[in-house]
Amino acid sequence: MTNTPRDADVNDPAAEAVVARIRRISIVSSLIMIAGVGSVLAVIAYRLMGAPGSGPILSGTIDPEGGRVVSAVAADGRLTVTYDRGGAPVIVVYDLRTFKETHRVSVGGPQVPRP
Repeated sequence: MTNTPRDADVNDPAAEAVVARIRRISIVSSLIMIAGVGSVLAVIAYRLMGAPGSGPILSGTIDPEGGRVVSAVAADGRLTVTYDRGGAPVIVVYDLRTFKETHRVSVGGPQVPRP
């Protein structure tokens, strides 16, 4: 029978120090990860629950006046609608608060055939 050393002592102070250090590092990294995920979720909730500047949802009706709507763009409290009325485009700007027409621009005129 040979004298072989048994497994390392589980109560070895050096091993316990390494285990404690690894435990401390993993706890710190877990807390940082939880804080990061929590901050991302908080930003998403903040933006979904009504960030400053988001107003109430408005509804109204705008009559295209016999034309076909080509495009509509809403920006800066204004709605810009482009109509096609008999081949001549008409651009109309509405105020989004009152749905009143503020500007009207007729572009071009009758199309001239080109040779």
